[in-house]
Amino acid sequence: MKRSEHAATVVARLATDLFQAEASQDEAVNQLGRLAQSLTRSRRDAGLSATVGQAAFDALADAVAAQVGAQRAVVALHVALADVKRNTSYRGVQMGGMEKSDQPIPRPTGLALVS
Repeated sequence: MKRSEHAATVVARLATDLFQAEASQDEAVNQLGRLAQSLTRSRRDAGLSATVGQAAFDALADAVAAQVGAQRAVVALHVALADVKRNTSYRGVQMGGMEKSDQPIPRPTGLALVS
C-alpha cells in the first residue's frame, strides 16, 4: 500500500468514527428531550401536582447539562483533530464529501420542556 493510500485510510477511518461519535451525541440529547416530554406528560396523566417528582426533573436537568458538555467536548475534539491534520503530513489528504461547512449548524444549548 502506498504511503498516500495508507494516509487516506487512516484519515477516513478516524473521520468516520468522529462523525459517528458526533451523531451519537446529538441522538443522546434528542433522547433526553423525549424523556423530558415523557416525564411531564406522565406526571400530568397521573394527575400529580407540579411539585411531585421535582427531584427527577432536577436530575434530568443535570443529565442534559452533562450531555451538552460532552457534546461540546466532542466538538472541541473535532477542532483539535483538524489542527493535527492541518499541521502534519496528513494535511494533503483529501476527504471528498466529508468536509464540514465553514458555517456550522447552530446547536441548541438548552432544553425546552413541552407538555
